[in-house]
Amino acid sequence: MNRFKCWVVLSRAKTQKGFTLVELLVAISITGLVISLAGSGLYAIMKANQRSQIETADRLELEQALAFMTDEIKMSREIKTDSISSLTTNNHFREASGIDLPQPILVLYPALNSGLTDPIVYYLAEPPNRSVWAGSRVIYRWGPTLKQNGNYSDGKGNDVTQLLPGAPVKYYNEVLVDRISNVASAQAKISCESSYSDAAPIVTSRLGFYACIAPDKKSVKLWMYKQPSASAKSQSVNALVVTRSN
Repeated sequence: MNRFKCWVVLSRAKTQKGFTLVELLVAISITGLVISLAGSGLYAIMKANQRSQIETADRLELEQALAFMTDEIKMSREIKTDSISSLTTNNHFREASGIDLPQPILVLYPALNSGLTDPIVYYLAEPPNRSVWAGSRVIYRWGPTLKQNGNYSDGKGNDVTQLLPGAPVKYYNEVLVDRISNVASAQAKISCESSYSDAAPIVTSRLGFYACIAPDKKSVKLWMYKQPSASAKSQSVNALVVTRSN
Protein backbone atom coordinates (compact mmCIF):
# COMPACT_ATOMS: atom_id res chain seq x y z
CA MET A 1 0.00 0.00 0.00
CA ASN A 2 2.85 2.38 0.79
CA ARG A 3 4.47 1.65 -2.54
CA PHE A 4 1.18 2.41 -4.29
CA LYS A 5 0.86 5.74 -2.47
CA CYS A 6 4.41 6.69 -3.42
CA TRP A 7 3.71 5.87 -7.05
CA VAL A 8 0.57 8.08 -7.05
CA VAL A 9 2.48 10.98 -5.52
CA LEU A 10 5.25 10.64 -8.08
CA SER A 11 2.73 10.48 -10.93
CA ARG A 12 1.00 13.61 -9.76
CA ALA A 13 4.29 15.42 -9.42
CA LYS A 14 5.15 14.54 -13.00
CA THR A 15 1.76 15.59 -14.38
CA GLN A 16 1.69 18.89 -12.42
CA LYS A 17 5.11 20.19 -13.44
CA GLY A 18 5.26 23.87 -14.82
CA PHE A 19 5.97 25.22 -18.31
CA THR A 20 9.45 25.26 -19.66
CA LEU A 21 11.28 28.54 -20.31
CA VAL A 22 10.90 28.13 -24.07
CA GLU A 23 7.14 27.59 -23.72
CA LEU A 24 6.84 30.70 -21.55
CA LEU A 25 8.80 32.81 -24.04
CA VAL A 26 6.63 31.61 -26.93
CA ALA A 27 3.46 32.34 -24.95
CA ILE A 28 4.70 35.82 -24.04
CA SER A 29 5.62 36.54 -27.67
CA ILE A 30 2.21 35.43 -28.93
CA THR A 31 0.43 37.43 -26.23
CA GLY A 32 2.47 40.53 -27.07
CA LEU A 33 1.71 40.13 -30.77
CA VAL A 34 -2.02 39.80 -30.10
CA ILE A 35 -2.03 42.87 -27.84
CA SER A 36 -0.03 44.84 -30.41
CA LEU A 37 -2.43 43.93 -33.21
CA ALA A 38 -5.44 44.70 -31.04
CA GLY A 39 -3.93 48.05 -30.04
CA SER A 40 -3.18 48.96 -33.66
CA GLY A 41 -6.71 48.07 -34.68
CA LEU A 42 -8.19 50.10 -31.83
CA TYR A 43 -5.98 53.09 -32.70
CA ALA A 44 -7.05 52.88 -36.37
CA ILE A 45 -10.71 52.78 -35.33
CA MET A 46 -10.23 55.78 -33.03
CA LYS A 47 -8.46 57.77 -35.77
CA ALA A 48 -11.17 56.93 -38.30
CA ASN A 49 -13.84 57.95 -35.81
CA GLN A 50 -11.99 61.21 -35.12
CA ARG A 51 -11.73 61.98 -38.85
CA SER A 52 -15.42 61.21 -39.26
CA GLN A 53 -16.32 63.58 -36.41
CA ILE A 54 -14.18 66.37 -37.92
CA GLU A 55 -15.72 65.87 -41.36
CA THR A 56 -19.23 65.93 -39.88
CA ALA A 57 -18.46 69.11 -37.93
CA ASP A 58 -16.96 70.75 -41.03
CA ARG A 59 -20.02 69.85 -43.07
CA LEU A 60 -22.37 71.19 -40.41
CA GLU A 61 -20.47 74.49 -40.15
CA LEU A 62 -20.60 74.93 -43.93
CA GLU A 63 -24.33 74.20 -44.03
CA GLN A 64 -25.00 76.70 -41.24
CA ALA A 65 -22.91 79.36 -42.98
CA LEU A 66 -24.68 78.71 -46.27
CA ALA A 67 -28.11 78.90 -44.61
CA PHE A 68 -27.27 82.26 -43.02
CA MET A 69 -25.88 83.61 -46.28
CA THR A 70 -28.86 82.33 -48.26
CA ASP A 71 -31.33 84.10 -45.97
CA GLU A 72 -29.44 87.38 -46.32
CA ILE A 73 -29.26 87.09 -50.10
CA LYS A 74 -33.02 86.61 -50.23
CA MET A 75 -33.45 89.80 -48.19
CA SER A 76 -31.34 91.79 -50.68
CA ARG A 77 -32.39 93.60 -53.85
CA GLU A 78 -29.15 93.14 -55.81
CA ILE A 79 -25.96 91.05 -55.81
CA LYS A 80 -22.65 92.33 -57.15
CA THR A 81 -18.92 91.53 -57.06
CA ASP A 82 -17.54 95.03 -56.47
CA SER A 83 -13.80 95.45 -56.02
CA ILE A 84 -12.16 96.59 -52.80
CA SER A 85 -11.33 99.97 -54.31
CA SER A 86 -14.95 100.49 -55.36
CA LEU A 87 -16.25 99.46 -51.94
CA THR A 88 -13.93 101.76 -50.01
CA THR A 89 -14.53 104.68 -52.37
CA ASN A 90 -18.30 104.51 -52.72
CA ASN A 91 -19.20 103.03 -49.33
CA HIS A 92 -17.76 102.87 -45.83
CA PHE A 93 -16.28 99.39 -46.18
CA ARG A 94 -13.25 98.62 -44.02
CA GLU A 95 -11.77 95.13 -43.84
CA ALA A 96 -10.97 93.50 -40.51
CA SER A 97 -7.76 94.60 -38.84
CA GLY A 98 -4.76 92.32 -39.03
CA ILE A 99 -5.49 90.82 -42.47
CA ASP A 100 -4.05 91.35 -45.94
CA LEU A 101 -5.52 91.29 -49.45
CA PRO A 102 -9.22 90.65 -48.79
CA GLN A 103 -11.12 89.18 -51.75
CA PRO A 104 -14.77 90.34 -52.03
CA ILE A 105 -17.03 87.51 -53.21
CA LEU A 106 -20.55 88.75 -52.57
CA VAL A 107 -21.67 92.36 -52.22
CA LEU A 108 -25.32 92.46 -51.19
CA TYR A 109 -27.29 95.65 -51.66
CA PRO A 110 -30.11 95.65 -49.08
CA ALA A 111 -33.77 96.14 -49.88
CA LEU A 112 -34.90 99.77 -50.05
CA ASN A 113 -37.13 99.32 -47.01
CA SER A 114 -34.37 97.73 -44.90
CA GLY A 115 -33.15 101.06 -43.54
CA LEU A 116 -29.55 100.36 -44.68
CA THR A 117 -27.53 102.48 -47.08
CA ASP A 118 -24.23 100.58 -47.24
CA PRO A 119 -24.01 97.09 -48.79
CA ILE A 120 -23.19 93.91 -46.87
CA VAL A 121 -19.93 92.29 -47.97
CA TYR A 122 -18.86 88.65 -47.77
CA TYR A 123 -15.16 88.36 -48.45
CA LEU A 124 -12.27 85.92 -48.23
CA ALA A 125 -9.06 86.61 -46.34
CA GLU A 126 -6.46 84.95 -44.21
CA PRO A 127 -7.46 84.64 -40.55
CA PRO A 128 -6.34 87.52 -38.33
CA ASN A 129 -3.07 87.16 -36.49
CA ARG A 130 -3.14 85.37 -33.12
CA SER A 131 -6.82 84.47 -33.41
CA VAL A 132 -8.79 81.32 -32.68
CA TRP A 133 -9.72 81.04 -36.37
CA ALA A 134 -7.83 78.56 -38.54
CA GLY A 135 -6.68 78.98 -42.18
CA SER A 136 -5.89 78.79 -44.87
CA ARG A 137 -8.83 81.13 -45.52
CA VAL A 138 -11.82 82.39 -43.57
CA ILE A 139 -15.06 83.97 -44.80
CA TYR A 140 -15.77 87.37 -43.28
CA ARG A 141 -19.07 89.20 -43.20
CA TRP A 142 -19.04 92.99 -43.03
CA GLY A 143 -22.48 94.18 -42.02
CA PRO A 144 -24.86 95.08 -39.19
CA THR A 145 -26.08 92.59 -36.62
CA LEU A 146 -29.50 91.00 -36.91
CA LYS A 147 -32.32 91.16 -34.37
CA GLN A 148 -34.46 88.15 -33.45
CA ASN A 149 -37.27 89.43 -35.68
CA GLY A 150 -34.96 89.24 -38.71
CA ASN A 151 -34.48 93.02 -39.08
CA TYR A 152 -31.12 94.73 -38.82
CA SER A 153 -29.88 96.44 -35.66
CA ASP A 154 -28.13 99.83 -35.56
CA GLY A 155 -25.55 98.43 -33.15
CA LYS A 156 -27.34 99.70 -30.07
CA GLY A 157 -30.20 97.23 -30.17
CA ASN A 158 -32.55 99.49 -32.14
CA ASP A 159 -34.46 98.18 -35.15
CA VAL A 160 -33.08 100.01 -38.20
CA THR A 161 -36.50 100.08 -39.86
CA GLN A 162 -37.77 102.19 -36.93
CA LEU A 163 -35.05 104.83 -37.24
CA LEU A 164 -35.11 108.06 -39.21
CA PRO A 165 -33.58 107.89 -42.73
CA GLY A 166 -29.83 108.41 -42.61
CA ALA A 167 -29.46 107.41 -38.96
CA PRO A 168 -26.04 105.84 -38.32
CA VAL A 169 -25.85 102.05 -38.38
CA LYS A 170 -22.83 100.20 -37.01
CA TYR A 171 -21.20 97.62 -39.32
CA TYR A 172 -18.94 94.86 -37.98
CA ASN A 173 -16.34 92.50 -39.43
CA GLU A 174 -17.07 88.98 -38.18
CA VAL A 175 -15.79 85.58 -39.24
CA LEU A 176 -18.63 83.46 -40.59
CA VAL A 177 -16.67 80.22 -41.05
CA ASP A 178 -12.99 79.27 -41.03
CA ARG A 179 -10.71 76.59 -42.57
CA ILE A 180 -11.86 77.50 -46.06
CA SER A 181 -9.75 75.65 -48.60
CA ASN A 182 -7.68 77.01 -51.43
CA VAL A 183 -6.45 73.59 -52.59
CA ALA A 184 -9.61 71.49 -53.10
CA SER A 185 -9.21 69.74 -56.45
CA ALA A 186 -12.96 69.61 -56.98
CA GLN A 187 -12.96 73.38 -57.43
CA ALA A 188 -11.31 72.93 -60.82
CA LYS A 189 -14.64 71.57 -62.09
CA ILE A 190 -16.51 74.78 -61.28
CA SER A 191 -17.40 76.95 -64.23
CA CYS A 192 -19.95 79.70 -64.66
CA GLU A 193 -22.63 79.12 -67.27
CA SER A 194 -23.14 81.80 -69.89
CA SER A 195 -26.26 82.92 -68.03
CA TYR A 196 -24.16 83.46 -64.87
CA SER A 197 -21.34 85.44 -66.38
CA ASP A 198 -20.02 87.38 -63.35
CA ALA A 199 -17.56 85.22 -61.46
CA ALA A 200 -15.99 85.90 -58.08
CA PRO A 201 -13.14 85.31 -57.81
CA ILE A 202 -12.02 85.20 -61.45
CA VAL A 203 -11.99 81.76 -63.05
CA THR A 204 -8.18 81.51 -63.01
CA SER A 205 -8.05 82.06 -59.24
CA ARG A 206 -9.75 79.13 -57.54
CA LEU A 207 -10.48 79.59 -53.88
CA GLY A 208 -12.73 77.88 -51.36
CA PHE A 209 -15.58 80.39 -51.70
CA TYR A 210 -16.85 80.91 -55.21
CA ALA A 211 -19.85 82.64 -56.79
CA CYS A 212 -21.41 82.93 -60.24
CA ILE A 213 -23.78 85.88 -60.51
CA ALA A 214 -26.44 86.38 -63.17
CA PRO A 215 -26.26 89.53 -65.35
CA ASP A 216 -29.48 90.87 -63.83
CA LYS A 217 -27.79 90.72 -60.37
CA LYS A 218 -30.80 88.87 -58.97
CA SER A 219 -29.50 85.30 -58.60
CA VAL A 220 -26.24 83.64 -57.66
CA LYS A 221 -24.71 80.17 -57.60
CA LEU A 222 -22.52 79.56 -54.55
CA TRP A 223 -19.84 77.00 -53.69
CA MET A 224 -17.92 76.66 -50.42
CA TYR A 225 -15.12 74.22 -49.62
CA LYS A 226 -13.75 73.51 -46.16
CA GLN A 227 -10.52 71.55 -45.74
CA PRO A 228 -8.39 71.18 -42.59
CA SER A 229 -5.21 70.46 -44.58
CA ALA A 230 -3.99 69.77 -48.10
CA SER A 231 -4.03 66.01 -47.46
CA ALA A 232 -7.42 65.91 -45.71
CA LYS A 233 -10.76 65.28 -47.35
CA SER A 234 -12.65 68.44 -48.27
CA GLN A 235 -16.28 69.11 -47.45
CA SER A 236 -18.38 71.25 -49.77
CA VAL A 237 -21.82 72.81 -50.10
CA ASN A 238 -23.46 74.68 -52.95
CA ALA A 239 -26.73 76.44 -53.69
CA LEU A 240 -28.62 78.56 -56.19
CA VAL A 241 -30.17 81.60 -54.47
CA VAL A 242 -32.52 84.28 -55.85
CA THR A 243 -33.20 87.68 -54.32
CA ARG A 244 -36.79 88.35 -53.25
CA SER A 245 -36.70 92.02 -52.34
CA ASN A 246 -36.85 95.28 -54.29
